[in-house]
Amino acid sequence: MRMTVPTPLGDIAVRCLSPFAGARREGAAGPSGAPALLLLHANPGDGRDYDAVLPALADRYRTFVVDWPGYGDSTAPEPGRVRPEGLVEVAERVLDVLAEEHGVRKVAVLGNSVGGYVACRLAEGPRAASVTSLVLVDPAGFTRHTALTRWFCREVMGRPARARRLVVPLARAYLGRLGTPSARETYARVRGLPHDERRLAVHCALWRGLADPDFGLADPAALDLPILLLWGNRDPVVPAFLDGRRARRLLPAGTASVRLPTAHEPYNERPDLFLRHVLPFLENPRAVAARRLRPPSRPRIR
Repeated sequence: MRMTVPTPLGDIAVRCLSPFAGARREGAAGPSGAPALLLLHANPGDGRDYDAVLPALADRYRTFVVDWPGYGDSTAPEPGRVRPEGLVEVAERVLDVLAEEHGVRKVAVLGNSVGGYVACRLAEGPRAASVTSLVLVDPAGFTRHTALTRWFCREVMGRPARARRLVVPLARAYLGRLGTPSARETYARVRGLPHDERRLAVHCALWRGLADPDFGLADPAALDLPILLLWGNRDPVVPAFLDGRRARRLLPAGTASVRLPTAHEPYNERPDLFLRHVLPFLENPRAVAARRLRPPSRPRIR
């Protein structure tokens, strides 16, 4: 099933999947009573990027997969207006419609890259009471702002003439070995981006938005809910030794943190390993967060 959510940035396509009757565990709740899970993808990309792990998630949860404006089946009448803060408003509107039309008032949120940033903003904003837990996969929002990072976001990846040449090589790096069908399909979609002016404009607008003055989290340490932080050791976009270390330092002390032998999208590169960590957390977030899957590494004092 699909639904369309009108927003100021465009009509947003959301795939809606309920647990399959034949796959539910004995005694588990039926589709209407199953826990809810919202999936938010990276830039560029669309909800299909999660297809390798979607069956396992949809077996257990009412799963809602968003296509950001201009990507997948979503529209973006004015692609240059799409910014990370606008994605937060889009996700808030999706939560409102899920509550109004589907009775979903509590939801876990899983987000990768800019989707992870939006997940954090949902948990610290006016819809915070609706968010039960976060799975943050190499999230944006933890890069230290410098003149260099702002220039790169605005003038390199934020300019179509330059980004057109870089977006495909960058995707080849952040998707890792392309050892799974889902990773290869995601890469094939990215390869079409330089030839799609509207999608390229959205991609560049989101990159420019990363340098906007209003981009950023209010206080990550104040997030009051269970969090699982997954980070690929070989991520070339938001490196684990910089952004990942900063995220572990800024997020609440109870955050469960795992480093994975992957690049930027572990659910594409190593779906089984990804699910091995995510499913137990979603099943019992507070228990997993309490025991801390792996103590976060601390920088050595030199």
